[in-house]
Amino acid sequence: MATKSDRLYPLRKSRHIMKWVYAWYKKKGKQLNQPQLETLETDLMALDGALIAQNKEEASLVAHRVEKFGDSHCHKGIFEYAWELVIALIFALVIAVIVRQMWFEPYEIPTGSMRPTFKEQDHLIVTKTAFGINSPLETRHLYFDPALVQRTSVLIFSGDGLPLSDVTTTYFGIFPYTKRYIKRCMGKPGDSLYFYGGRIFGVDSQGNDLKELRDSPWIQPLEHIPYLSFEGEYAQHSKNSILLRQMHLPAGKLKFSPTGQLTSEVFNGKEWVKDQPQAQATPHNTIQTYSDILGMRNFAMARLLTKEELKKFQEGSEDIGEGVLYLQLHHTPSLSFPKPFITGGGYVGIPAYSTVIPLKQQHLDAIIQNIYTARFVVENGKGRRYGLGERHFSSGSPSFENVPNGTYEFYYGKASSIHWGGIATEVAEDSPLYSHSPTNIQKLYNLGIEFDTSYSPHANNMTHFPHRYAYFRDGDLYLMGAPILKKDDPTLIAFHKREQERQEKATVRAPYVAFKDYGPPLKEDGTLDIDFIKTFGMTLPEGQYLVLGDNHAMSADSRVFGFVPENNLQGAPCWIIWPPGDRLGAPPQKPYPFMNVPRAIVWTIFGVIMITWYGWHRRSIRRPIFKKIS
Repeated sequence: MATKSDRLYPLRKSRHIMKWVYAWYKKKGKQLNQPQLETLETDLMALDGALIAQNKEEASLVAHRVEKFGDSHCHKGIFEYAWELVIALIFALVIAVIVRQMWFEPYEIPTGSMRPTFKEQDHLIVTKTAFGINSPLETRHLYFDPALVQRTSVLIFSGDGLPLSDVTTTYFGIFPYTKRYIKRCMGKPGDSLYFYGGRIFGVDSQGNDLKELRDSPWIQPLEHIPYLSFEGEYAQHSKNSILLRQMHLPAGKLKFSPTGQLTSEVFNGKEWVKDQPQAQATPHNTIQTYSDILGMRNFAMARLLTKEELKKFQEGSEDIGEGVLYLQLHHTPSLSFPKPFITGGGYVGIPAYSTVIPLKQQHLDAIIQNIYTARFVVENGKGRRYGLGERHFSSGSPSFENVPNGTYEFYYGKASSIHWGGIATEVAEDSPLYSHSPTNIQKLYNLGIEFDTSYSPHANNMTHFPHRYAYFRDGDLYLMGAPILKKDDPTLIAFHKREQERQEKATVRAPYVAFKDYGPPLKEDGTLDIDFIKTFGMTLPEGQYLVLGDNHAMSADSRVFGFVPENNLQGAPCWIIWPPGDRLGAPPQKPYPFMNVPRAIVWTIFGVIMITWYGWHRRSIRRPIFKKIS
């Protein structure tokens, strides 16, 4: 049986022993008596010579003797060990910060704002050289090329300076740091953009059609909605007025007279003008009412009602026909009629217009076949949204009888069970989650992406809709990204007829605007109507970028905090490394170039460092280490 002294050490091990004992010798060698000192010096000199000659056998033989001496004499004090550890940690920390801030970094996705592209617990590799070179631990660049930022590709950006809460954190638990966020870039400086049919129509600063925003294959499965809610974000503007923002831009203003009378204005891009809700009933070429802005008139908030709920919440519902369930649409908001209201708690509500479509079973079947939800947890027949914690189980939690305990999600109508590390498996087809019963479909739809029963219809939430949206595209009515009612569907044809009649019967005192398909912003020849887009859409300022979450209903993005400054852009995801499955690999986005200027600079610096180190290392192993102390 071979002993430790019989093992043949590689040259690296022998060199390590040499440096270890030689370092002790320089500090404390004089403490040895003369015979010990002479023996040690002889061995060190012999080991040094064998290392220079690259004689592995001779070096190993001598290294065993030197190591034996070191084991008995060269013990480090606790202070020396601690000092070496501190130096090593500082060095490792500096290297890690530089690499992670300027080159690449692993990320874990914490929320569902980018589903289905990235899901909770996904692990990514993010490149920091996609379009610039970052300054470590700062929100600025050492180098930046705006031409490298790609529309429809995903960005990592800093929350520094954005109107977001809880953006401060620490890096490695030491350095003050601003949280990073992940969204898709849908607009660059100078772009003019308008929303229709779940798509974004736009032109760049040169007037070129940005077809990639609606035609790219990775964009096709996604929906883009210009708002999270009609109210947007609002705040006290002055003592007697409230300002409403969309995209963090001024959109509407509510003013209160001393007698409590409400007047309202909208911002048309140049000045504040009186809100005129009836404007949508006739063509116009300037912003005249709140729903003109960004194409809000093209979209409705939506929820499902039973017949009993319909009788409570929808006036004029007697003549709409029979349905298994009824799709209530909250649409075409204005700030004049129906009048907004403010609760005692300061909540601003915009009732907007409301209409209903009776749905047959085939429509409900289409809804469940395209349903999507947040990731949710079921325990003992009760559900809650993933990530909220057990305290969110309550008597108001949605019921899921006969569904086994576990974590689930729906996307594109497919239910998955989520296991350790975010690994997903398909739910059995006979699961009660797939039930086509009206009760199950209404529950899953009305819970919304929030997975909250407070959106279920009741007397006190007339305007409290889940983040479910309806819109027309090419005549079809879409819910959850799918055409639930085709344009030739008798139900939809009857709906349009009722809407038109209702609009025609409306009065000045009680106006009504039909929810209809206004069509995309195109001219008769099929080209983009650039003047229309610039008038009713938005134009991004210099150095500002529009970022939107792929999961529009569950994403705090530019619709909440506005445009992202150039300095905040930090990198881009380049690879999904976990969990295993068909999403593993490059994410669905416009691929970033394999090589660009910032990447070439960083790789060149790394290459120079490695070549320099290698040259120094090769030179050092051929030079003597041992030098006799005087």
